Amino acid sequence: MAEPISFTLKFPFKSASTEMVSKLSIKRLKRKDISAAQAVTKNEAEMEDVLVAKMLGITMEDLGEFDIADSKLATEVLREMASGGDLAAVLGRSAAAGVEDAAV
Repeated sequence: MAEPISFTLKFPFKSASTEMVSKLSIKRLKRKDISAAQAVTKNEAEMEDVLVAKMLGITMEDLGEFDIADSKLATEVLREMASGGDLAAVLGRSAAAGVEDAAV
């Protein structure tokens, strides 16, 4: 099994709980996560935010504190996950030998 992939922030921030956040674990999302996001909003941008927050295990408030560069990368990771691609490659890490190696 592949080692879990994490999201390292270029611009760490202080969370709502006053912790300094610089690295977050990435959780693979399920269909039920999309359904839950759709129940909250029909707006695609807002749905994407809900899914990014779920993927990174943070609150929407904390997601709002992301620097725009980190926000853009988090969205790219979400989209790559949705397409079944290599998350490590999007994160700028060495490409895995196969998709299984990049699994979260």
